[in-house]
Amino acid sequence: MEWVETTGKDIREAVTAALDLLGVDESDIEYEVVEEPKQGLFGRLKREARIRARVKPSIPRPKDSRRPRRQRERAPKRSDGTTAERQERRQAPKDVQAERPVRKAPAKVVEDKVEESNAQGETVPLVEQAGAAQSFLAGLMREFQVPGQVSVQHIEDDNITVAVTGESNYGLLIGPKGLVMSSIQELTRASVQNKYRRANGRVFVDIGGFREKRRASLERFAIKVAEEVKASGKSRTLEPMNAADRKVVHDAMAEIDGVSTRSEGQEPRRYIVVGLAEDIQED
Repeated sequence: MEWVETTGKDIREAVTAALDLLGVDESDIEYEVVEEPKQGLFGRLKREARIRARVKPSIPRPKDSRRPRRQRERAPKRSDGTTAERQERRQAPKDVQAERPVRKAPAKVVEDKVEESNAQGETVPLVEQAGAAQSFLAGLMREFQVPGQVSVQHIEDDNITVAVTGESNYGLLIGPKGLVMSSIQELTRASVQNKYRRANGRVFVDIGGFREKRRASLERFAIKVAEEVKASGKSRTLEPMNAADRKVVHDAMAEIDGVSTRSEGQEPRRYIVVGLAEDIQED
């Protein structure tokens, strides 16, 4: 993933600026501090904080965090270097040795070995991850008793989009501003991560074409606000938005001459201020 550099009065402000650029939640990014903020005379800011950030890639778990294999209890060694059990086997008649039962590993141990091999194996193909997400979402729809078709819409780079389509009313599954859909998306992501420990895909869920409708609506709203700001010459503060929605608004207004945007506030109440380009730059 490509790194971006952002600045702010402190590290926290630089991180929130990176979230606006990348359009993701803070849990989805990683960053490194390039420069610490520096105070000048009388408490004035002499140098802003600078960080480099990117969307967090999938990293295999280190060997130290993997589940340790069960160690067999070793029998005490005799003075000649052989264990007592081996000594008994050597001295026992062949027919007695043949009668020894063969121990079978319990079912749970077998399952643990399967999980361990999954953890040690290669990265799971995106197609399999997409299939797991599709299966989970289809099961969730059955539990909700809402009819619809669940399909894998896109697999591009490390992104997987699973969509629910149909003629039903999906309002309850989408929720206000897509909040319920975002929760369903997190559940779907978690299910794939639980099934494949080395899953590297970023799963997105779209229900009833909401994502495209939301994007188009935000772009129209951004154009309307920009025209109002240009006509009045006064800045306007928008309502709080999540990182993905803020990115849509920033990108839409970046194409409009004469206006500029900046984000203020802290998550989850972070919002966008729209003003004339020269006003925003002076601030």
